[in-house]
Amino acid sequence: MTPDTPADTPILSVIIPTYGRAETLRLTLAAFDRQETEAAFEIVVCDDGSLDGTGAVISRAVATARRPVVHLRQENAGANAARNRAIEAARGTRLLVVNDDTIPGPNLVAAHLAAHARRGGRETAILGRMTIDPALPFSPFSALHHDASYDALAGKVELGWDAFLTCNVSVDAGFLREAGGFDPRLTWHEDIELGERLARRGMRLFYEPQALAYHHHFLDEAAYLAIAEREGAALVLWYRKRPDLALDLARLGLVGPEPFGRARRHALADLVMPEVALPGWRAAARSLTRLSPAAGRTVWRRLFQRRKRLAIARAFAEAA
Repeated sequence: MTPDTPADTPILSVIIPTYGRAETLRLTLAAFDRQETEAAFEIVVCDDGSLDGTGAVISRAVATARRPVVHLRQENAGANAARNRAIEAARGTRLLVVNDDTIPGPNLVAAHLAAHARRGGRETAILGRMTIDPALPFSPFSALHHDASYDALAGKVELGWDAFLTCNVSVDAGFLREAGGFDPRLTWHEDIELGERLARRGMRLFYEPQALAYHHHFLDEAAYLAIAEREGAALVLWYRKRPDLALDLARLGLVGPEPFGRARRHALADLVMPEVALPGWRAAARSLTRLSPAAGRTVWRRLFQRRKRLAIARAFAEAA
């Protein structure tokens, strides 16, 4: 804090976009209000046109929380537009970007601030750890999608831009604003797309497992496979925006026309799993999961990738 900074200016702003998850948001806001830190921070929530009781949940937090809560509302325009609106209104010198289903551990804010103090640098970003909320029923799809992403980070210190995950990441506010914020056109991969732009400006992203939060979102079969559709469409849109990133996007799973092509393993997988047979493969995966969870996970992963490739093909065809 500089001598010209007002005494009540928060050192950090928690950025939360939300839509239609009133009860989950209530848990998130309550957990942020219980943070074990003396640091001054605020919570900026942008309601993206919810039709449930979300507005009432935020208003109650504004009136009763020990921490300052800023309540913004907009007509439904998507999570990225809501994030950008909250970022614009934030007063903190650093931003902690989370989702409305991110339940922070009691030391989350303190751990992020300590990591920034230890690392220093305006270009430093900190990724905290996420795991499935143990209060939720077990779902094999959560382990396939969410936990698998964080399991891959175990033991790492500095990460690439493709780990800039906005369920639990902190960054300098001015640095993020200068990069242009989130792209409202993307409905998936918007976080790592921003991470790539930040990396071009010098971002260094560090992993801090002590900054722990819990993902309070039960992932079922339909939602898991819907992610594959959104990933595929987002990759094609990203490629249209940045064709110079072709090699990076191929590493993230983009296949299709030149310069990508199809790997031999993808061609074989597509023959084994023709689109017309996918409902049967899903039924087989359910049965196999009951007999052998490990074998079931293998089939679900292949189904996910097949659905993703189909979504990519459709998006390329629509853009042609």
